[in-house]
Amino acid sequence: MFDTFQEHPSQDSGAADWTAIYDELDEFSDYCCFLCDAYALIVTRSEDEVIGERTISGIRRSANWMKERLEEINAKFRKAQEQSCEETNKKKDTM
Repeated sequence: MFDTFQEHPSQDSGAADWTAIYDELDEFSDYCCFLCDAYALIVTRSEDEVIGERTISGIRRSANWMKERLEEINAKFRKAQEQSCEETNKKKDTM
């Protein structure tokens, strides 16, 4: 669903990495906001009822998925930052 990491050919590789990661994070953030609203609605409407096992399982699965995706995005941020630092250091060395 959020596995795209596209290069932006008009930019250098470091800027393209940052742009792609930002786009991915923005899309993921929108999805998380949607899920949070859905969870709040489920809990609000379920005050007098017991939430079913299927609902609990679905919430657990999506929460785990969000955690995993956030870890993946963080890893991409770290990698892009390291590459950016390496490129900056190479530019400094050639001056």
